[in-house]
Amino acid sequence: MYWRSWIIRQWGKLACQKSSAGQKFALGVEDCRIVWLSAVMIATPSVEEFQGLYGPFQVSELVLQRIWLKAAFDTSRMKDDEGRAVELIHSGDWNRLAGPDFRNATISIGGERISGDVEIHFSARDWRGHGHGENPNFDNVVLHVVLYPLKPDDPPTKAQSGEKIPTVSLLDLLWYDLEEYASEDSIVESTGVSLESAVEFLYGRSAEYCRRLLSEKARERWTIKCGFARKRIERLGWEGACHTKALEILGYSENRIPMLRVAAAVSFEEFRLDPPRLESLYEIGGDMWTTLGSRPANYPRLRLEQYLNWVRENPDWPNDLEKWASKLSVCDPSASPSTSAFRREVDMPRLKRELGASVCSTRVGGSRIDTLICDGFLPLVSAQAEVPLFNLWFHWNVGDAPEGAISSLRKLSVLESRRFPRANGWVQGLLKLRAAHEDRSS
Repeated sequence: MYWRSWIIRQWGKLACQKSSAGQKFALGVEDCRIVWLSAVMIATPSVEEFQGLYGPFQVSELVLQRIWLKAAFDTSRMKDDEGRAVELIHSGDWNRLAGPDFRNATISIGGERISGDVEIHFSARDWRGHGHGENPNFDNVVLHVVLYPLKPDDPPTKAQSGEKIPTVSLLDLLWYDLEEYASEDSIVESTGVSLESAVEFLYGRSAEYCRRLLSEKARERWTIKCGFARKRIERLGWEGACHTKALEILGYSENRIPMLRVAAAVSFEEFRLDPPRLESLYEIGGDMWTTLGSRPANYPRLRLEQYLNWVRENPDWPNDLEKWASKLSVCDPSASPSTSAFRREVDMPRLKRELGASVCSTRVGGSRIDTLICDGFLPLVSAQAEVPLFNLWFHWNVGDAPEGAISSLRKLSVLESRRFPRANGWVQGLLKLRAAHEDRSS
């Protein structure tokens, strides 16, 4: 019904345009073709298949659009197909209907400020393949953004008038592999699905069934996290991977992107040998910093200062993290029937104290150090040393759990104060269920 209404509105717009131009009210073949092509394009966004960690995976063009929308890439190195520097000033208004993907964007090319529309594709050839060069709706496009680098035989991007449109490639500017951008933990993927609605189908099931299912889903999350950690180490090296992940996690959900900008602009070596000024780091994030939804203690300036002091007091913390990990005792799952038993067996409070002192120089505490350990440190050291740390990760303390996580676990009777207190694995299982629920709903 939605698409039928949309097509009728498009007919009406074209009829009004013809009427205002003094033309007879009649829609020609070309008018029909443009409306139909536009409807097909917005109803079925392009999908590309890539080789991922565990075989082929598909990515929608919407992921590329979100990357552009949030400027979630290294914008400082962006250049067009003629080698001119391109500055992203305003991503534009995301257009989910017919026409260019973004309206009213503002960019600078070679120092010249330009306003107009932006179109996003996987390949430069998609512009011609989608017929945009013949469609007047794309006459105001000022930048063509593609994933893949241009090939010598790629046709130039041209508007209906024949004017050439600059093209930029994102692939070499991305902070992650595209598979990680498309994952449920991504800095560009956000979910509107509540945890409670994602687990409603479990109400009435036994606590043992729920624990077993959440454990399975948590293991899936762990495997994916370790895979992404391995790729990050391959791309950035051990110190670079630790540096980038630490800054990202210290940014919390609100400031992960500007923190990644800082990590990309100032290497760990520079932090260690020639510590930058706090204000110069803050300037890198520009107007992307936000304090909305954050407690004053988590404001970005304070978190940047926290990391500066951390590196100043322990300039070899990535190596100390490896040393800490080498002492971990890996317990057999069957030897620890409950979270409480596992924590006693490995003396988890001692492990946490040692890491806080030897790695973080006591600069990170509270739930944030638990988040650093679960989302950053354990996947990284497991990937680096190729040691199985799933059980430690599962039974570790909950870090910054999303809203509704603990209440959902209580409703499912998963938590039990003596045997199964709050643990990271239960929350990770919930997050995997939420991602699956969102996939079914989309």
